Amino acid sequence: MQINSSMKKSFLFKSLVDYLYILNVGGFLLLLTTISFGFVEINVIKGGDEHWSLLAISISCISVLTCIVFLRGVYYLRKMARHLLTHKYFSKQIIKCLKISGTHFLLAGVMFVVIMILGWIGKLREGLFEFVYDINLMVPLFLMIIGLFFMIQSEALLVAKNFKEENELTV
Repeated sequence: MQINSSMKKSFLFKSLVDYLYILNVGGFLLLLTTISFGFVEINVIKGGDEHWSLLAISISCISVLTCIVFLRGVYYLRKMARHLLTHKYFSKQIIKCLKISGTHFLLAGVMFVVIMILGWIGKLREGLFEFVYDINLMVPLFLMIIGLFFMIQSEALLVAKNFKEENELTV
């Protein structure tokens, strides 16, 4: 019963990560194809692209890079989920993918904060002081927490793997 429940959870986890990856890759490709037509509006930048300053261009470039870093994190999470289905929880692949995914999520969260700070600077330069408390403030914090958790979890799995190998050698 326990193995069946664990397998169902692992399969559900992998399916959800796959859907997240597919939706985000599709959205990113759509973003890249529609940028040249001017259909894209970045939340932090208001106004048309003819008034874009160096700050707006910087925010746009960092936004694209943040999306790429996040997608790489989800890609490695997918790889980890695929290995998780084999029930080899202490494998090098799971530990490596978990660490890389965590690093990417942490970096994406930090980059998201940089985007928000640059957006606030842009508004201050326009004479607007606006600090809005909404869910967008939670996303970078959550990404950083999840990234750090994955990195800590990979270290814990590495310690457990080494401990398991030592125990197998002494028996």
